[in-house]
Amino acid sequence: MLREIFLLECLSALINVQLLQTSSASHNTQCNSSACGKIPIISYPFRLKEDPQHCGESIYELVCENNTASLYLNSNKYHVQAIDYLNFTIRLAGSALKNDSCSFPQYSLSRNNFYNNYPYSMYNLTKSKYFAELNRPITFMSCPYPVNSSLFLETSHCDNMFYASNASYSSTRRYTYVKVGDLNVSDVRDMCSIDLIVMTSWPFKDVNNISLSEIHGSLIYGFELSWYAGLRQFHSTVFAA
Repeated sequence: MLREIFLLECLSALINVQLLQTSSASHNTQCNSSACGKIPIISYPFRLKEDPQHCGESIYELVCENNTASLYLNSNKYHVQAIDYLNFTIRLAGSALKNDSCSFPQYSLSRNNFYNNYPYSMYNLTKSKYFAELNRPITFMSCPYPVNSSLFLETSHCDNMFYASNASYSSTRRYTYVKVGDLNVSDVRDMCSIDLIVMTSWPFKDVNNISLSEIHGSLIYGFELSWYAGLRQFHSTVFAA
């Protein structure tokens, strides 16, 4: 019985993918694709702010500034690194990241921000990767004392602007660490705090043996979001109205 239900769900996903691809093709015949910097094709469901109103969907509007495509999530700016129209994914990176291994994001973004799947999801719901998670978390932690653990990579030598700009940390010495992958509650020591959680889709070879420069490279590479579920929900809402 469970097998039959799973097959039906997969068939439903395939049908929805086909419908969205048909919808995309229909819109593309009516609108020319746009471009911005290293993103050569910006087409349905995406649009640039200056595109004709009937092209793309407003919930997937991108901004092109200084020849760089960006979008805002939770009022924070992210640069568009790539768009994959076959897999319904867009790859983003924090706009504040610099070419420095000690340059870290300034705000959190994790699975918790995308539980309603609208307009983006952190899961790939398409035919080849049904319900596959697109990213893994990177957690930044600070403690009032040194932590000797193979789980964490120390970042205390970095002049981290996140801590410098927070009054609660500036008055006392904090030892800072980073971990790639899921973190258990038991991994967080007494008096330590989770200060930042971000995501990356970079394919690490071994998360237990990585350098700070590789972590930074994964942040520059960015994280992926799927618009498949969000666009399906958007179409359902429009058709229901």
